[in-house]
Amino acid sequence: MNAWTGVGYLSPFATWGAFPGHTPDDIQSGHGVVHNGLLLARPERTVVRGPFRPFPRSWASGSLALTPVPPWFVHNRTAATTGERLVRFAAAPRWRKLPGVFASALRG
Repeated sequence: MNAWTGVGYLSPFATWGAFPGHTPDDIQSGHGVVHNGLLLARPERTVVRGPFRPFPRSWASGSLALTPVPPWFVHNRTAATTGERLVRFAAAPRWRKLPGVFASALRG
């Protein structure tokens, strides 16, 4: 609800996959579930909730917001730079790269 579905997929505890109960003849949403990090028996769904209004408009209405601005929000000024630094970190993880990732993300 009001959040990018990738947030749920990236969480190791949020289950992701097909709704249970479909037969192979009527597969509909798929078969099986991934990311069941809590090993729950027969999970049905994961609900991801996020703020409806991004910062700073959310503070004007008195609601909470994600700060810094998430990279999937269109008005994030540093999404491309943050994404590029995250990919470089994932390709060759080094502790010295993390300050640059955080600095870019916090400026978003």
